[in-house]
Amino acid sequence: MDIIIIGLSVLFFVGHALSWFFVKTKVPDLLILIIIGFILGPTVTGLIQPDIHLGQAGKVLSIITLIIILYEGGLHLSFKDLMESSLSALTLSLLSFFSITAVTTIVLLPVLPIMLAVLVGVGIGSTSSAIVIPMVKPLSVKKQTKTVLSLESAFTDVLTIVIFLGLLEYLTSESSSVGKFFTSLGFTPLLSVGIGVASGIIWAFLRKKTEVSKLPFAGEAGALLTYGVLEFMSLNGAIGVLSLGFTLANINLFPKTLRNTLEDKPVSSGELTILSAVTFLLRTFFFLYLGLLIQIKGFSSVFWALCLTALIFITRYLSIRLVFKSEYFSKLDAITATAMGPRGLACAVLATLPLQRGLEQGEWIQNLIFAVIPLSILATSVCVSLAEKEWFERKIYSLFKNYPEEEGSEESDPTIEPVTEETSIFSSEDDKSSEEKSPDDEDKKIY
Repeated sequence: MDIIIIGLSVLFFVGHALSWFFVKTKVPDLLILIIIGFILGPTVTGLIQPDIHLGQAGKVLSIITLIIILYEGGLHLSFKDLMESSLSALTLSLLSFFSITAVTTIVLLPVLPIMLAVLVGVGIGSTSSAIVIPMVKPLSVKKQTKTVLSLESAFTDVLTIVIFLGLLEYLTSESSSVGKFFTSLGFTPLLSVGIGVASGIIWAFLRKKTEVSKLPFAGEAGALLTYGVLEFMSLNGAIGVLSLGFTLANINLFPKTLRNTLEDKPVSSGELTILSAVTFLLRTFFFLYLGLLIQIKGFSSVFWALCLTALIFITRYLSIRLVFKSEYFSKLDAITATAMGPRGLACAVLATLPLQRGLEQGEWIQNLIFAVIPLSILATSVCVSLAEKEWFERKIYSLFKNYPEEEGSEESDPTIEPVTEETSIFSSEDDKSSEEKSPDDEDKKIY
């Protein structure tokens, strides 16, 4: 036990050191954490046995991580961002998501029943915003490209979570039917959204009337409570928590009569800072834990993971060619956008659910998706680090020969919303800290 305690303290400093390393080298810290966990785990050294040393704690923390990530993600979504979001971003999200789902389903039919193959395809359909957003920030690409890629990661997260959980509910229910499947994708999510919105309103009301709701970590506890209640009701807790955070971030959308009874700033900047720190620690632990869970019990899952990783970038390349017009984007923009296919936290957390629900071949599915995640991150890291190298551009010239060498037309693609100071969902902490803000402005902004 003493070794575990020491390891947790070291993990805090390692996480921050890897974040610094990512800024300097563009090598994602998540990939290094997974590799470290894999080396420490039963497959290589066996120093840490997840079932023995961590027991149920790892599984519990996986669920808590999902809840906190969704809650924070909802707090960072504004209604204006969604309404003004790029048509190109939405098109790219749908194309990349459904193309990899369809291709994965076809490829895995020899080894999985069709519905399980679809489940895997959906499970690897989300690009990781935790990797994409900070990775594109220092790159020499157009602002419109950064906007599209950031929005895409947010959209595909929602698509993956909603459809995966709906499919899983259908596959694990005692009485499966087509009607129940569409109910799980339609009525159940809508009801979960409604309860999540209601929870947000109640929480904003309590913030107005009581002091208890303003205690540290009270918001996170409310998110956990919302998730638990929805799951107890056999509804979709993940969607409910996302809706809760979104509601708290957009109190200004409600009628004035209702707003008078609600706290107009239900989450302070200080609480968001604490939440970001908690999310960072959970994320650091989770990806190390993910590495511990990866076990190679034969090369079947590794072989299929390599195939699926290749398909992710092939389908992505085709989607980019359809969405990114050469009149508005340069070769570097297209190469960078094609490389941005890393799978991350959402896929990792969802991958653990089939096994937890007792789904047939759930362990194989978990191992497969766990293997796809580091491979896709590795592929993204290599491509991004080489994207601005002239010799690399010459090697892949034929794939992007229709795109200009320079930054493309000065005219922006009219389907893409320009980046502004108000598109706060994509602003980095570094950007915010470097801007001059008055104390009043800091209090008024949620994110």
